Amino acid sequence: MPLAREARVRVRYGETDQMGVVYHGSYVPYFECARTEFLRAEGITYREMEERGFFLVVTELEIRFRASARYDDLLTVAARVESLGPATVRFAYEVRREPDPIVLVEGATVLACLDAERRPRRFPADVAERLRGALAEAPAVENNESSRSGR
Repeated sequence: MPLAREARVRVRYGETDQMGVVYHGSYVPYFECARTEFLRAEGITYREMEERGFFLVVTELEIRFRASARYDDLLTVAARVESLGPATVRFAYEVRREPDPIVLVEGATVLACLDAERRPRRFPADVAERLRGALAEAPAVENNESSRSGR
């Protein structure tokens, strides 16, 4: 199984609907948080990539809702690299409410690597190598605490 990393997020009131249930669009930033922390743990940061003239943009998004999360729930969002191409990477996500083992939401994103002129570009060699390494077998999920205050 590919290496997975986890981020924890606490559901804020503004991320819910009138019934206190997490609004479906709120899961996209949860995925971003887990993906950002996954990359950081692999030694890749968005900031450093952008300073080097490479940008990752979401080109596809999938979300499957299994059960509801609610206001003030503590969620664990696991991210892993599912596949890797020369200029694209697909991340898979699972969202659970702590301490429940039940998957509330599953999802995936595909990101494309672009250059400073916003043209498709192969991943830099070092980034591709780290992402390939994350596809390798991993003994267990590694935890990575995170706040949701930005990238």
